[in-house]
Amino acid sequence: MANARNIVWIVSYPKSGNTWVRFLVCNLVMPELPTTAVFMKTHFPYSPAMPLAACTAAAIYVVRDPADVMLSNFHYGRRDGSRTNTSATALAEYVDRYLAARGAARWIELGMGPWDDHVRSWLATRHPFPVLLLRYEDLQRDDLAGARALCRFLGVTRSAEEMARAVAGASFDRLKEIEEHDIKGENVGIFYKPYLRSSIEAGVRFMRAGKSGEAARVLSVEQRQRVHATFGALMQELGYVNAEPGSAAAQTAGSIRSSS
Repeated sequence: MANARNIVWIVSYPKSGNTWVRFLVCNLVMPELPTTAVFMKTHFPYSPAMPLAACTAAAIYVVRDPADVMLSNFHYGRRDGSRTNTSATALAEYVDRYLAARGAARWIELGMGPWDDHVRSWLATRHPFPVLLLRYEDLQRDDLAGARALCRFLGVTRSAEEMARAVAGASFDRLKEIEEHDIKGENVGIFYKPYLRSSIEAGVRFMRAGKSGEAARVLSVEQRQRVHATFGALMQELGYVNAEPGSAAAQTAGSIRSSS
């Protein structure tokens, strides 16, 4: 049927946990699809002009502390070999560019926009479909709670054992195993692409650290303060309210919530 609303988007700004959630969703729904839903990943901001926007049934939005998103994108740039310098000077220059643009230049050029605009396009706008907000940090703190939230949102029933298996199958260690398997077998997909061979041989991996709060340990106080100066209002709405700017300790989410 034309314009049938059957797409469930798994959405995030790049380097916010989209891959992790995709694996988790697949593990939860593979035993039996809840409906005729089609699950699709995107890194694009929402707009009625977005391809297949009229076919949207729901969206799962994954958000992460923007300081950690910035740092993860800095390291991700090494995959294509264009940025091999990870010195403090190179990071400082990257931070300057990122905060000035409010996002990664490569993603902005591809139409994904600044980080804050991206978040608001999906979460701060009333849509004719429900949106589930998942915070990366909450998933790390209690991945089973995240699995339960996904099951409720998707209308699937899974036993505690099934959810535990789904969570284990999407763990960081398991995804690292899959990445190494795909690299060894040269299986083209998320983790291996021939044009990335040089960076792969240099030891650069897609699954790099998978931690929360890394930016709080790596960035200077001044850099963390600038992150808050740039994104602070939205960070507070999302519950990233901290005693120390840039850390990943989070409280209860503010005015931005999942919609239904």
